Amino acid sequence: MRFFSFIFLVSFILINASSAKILNIENKLQIEVPSRHIFIRYENAEITDFINELNDSIDGMEVDLYLVGPSKYVDLEKALVIDGEDPMENEYVKSIIKKYERKLEKKMLQDPLKAGKWIISEMKKIMKKEKIDFVTYIFVINKTLIEMASEEDEIIDMLTELQSMNNSELIKQTKEIKKEIESFEGASSTSYASGPTTFTYNKLKIGKDINGNLFLKGPSKFSVAINETMTLDAELNIYLGEYSNKTYGFISACYVDCSKFNNKFDKMIKPVFSKIKKNVKTKTTTSTKNDLIEQLEQLNSLFKSGVLTKEEFEKAKKKILN
Repeated sequence: MRFFSFIFLVSFILINASSAKILNIENKLQIEVPSRHIFIRYENAEITDFINELNDSIDGMEVDLYLVGPSKYVDLEKALVIDGEDPMENEYVKSIIKKYERKLEKKMLQDPLKAGKWIISEMKKIMKKEKIDFVTYIFVINKTLIEMASEEDEIIDMLTELQSMNNSELIKQTKEIKKEIESFEGASSTSYASGPTTFTYNKLKIGKDINGNLFLKGPSKFSVAINETMTLDAELNIYLGEYSNKTYGFISACYVDCSKFNNKFDKMIKPVFSKIKKNVKTKTTTSTKNDLIEQLEQLNSLFKSGVLTKEEFEKAKKKILN
């Protein structure tokens, strides 16, 4: 279960639009992001130790973790989290403290709850001013989901069963999985709470991409209680999927100006998962007819969800039919 622990660990790290461009991340994947976005390999000591332990637990596994976002945010996190610089020396922190002290002198923030809300508000004002729209943590693993679950028979059985389903069956199965989550302690029909963290899961979707690979995708709302008086809220988007025998995970968080966040996220991951495998021409049999029908269903599902444009949909359909 180490792999799934890793996914949740990356999720909790999140506590911490101009023209677009294609960002090539170390020749491992390409994503489409706003032009001011950059990336770094995430190598703070705690995460590196965890990744090394994870790699040792599964023979031949390699995990790469990246942070993608506006350059000012990436530089800030690199300085504070990776390089270990003193946060009290940071210009943004100094600015908030200075304003806070002035308000205390005027007795404007005596109530701790009010003070906590004010600090969160100031943080978001800075992010809006610096155009820090959303940040993304990406992990790339050189194994498929089943390969990583090699010693977990229950998980292998679950993944094998899901892979045997078409998209219509996966929609029904997703509903069943959500009902199971609802029965967990700390869960409701829409959200799940664990300690100080709460996130919604009702819009999560399990499906298959155009290549027939399983994926988990969906928008969510994320909330973490930093202390008794401060709660940080964010819009969240996740994608977990496979391509070319590798597993890719994307966890994006948006704190300000989030009205177009879902569209930006879909646009970002599109270059990774929209490639279509070439079909090998064979004699038409009942089996190949069924495969064609399933591929067309998957294609139609991607078109309706907005992952593919109409032009891409028509082009992909021709390839399948030919």
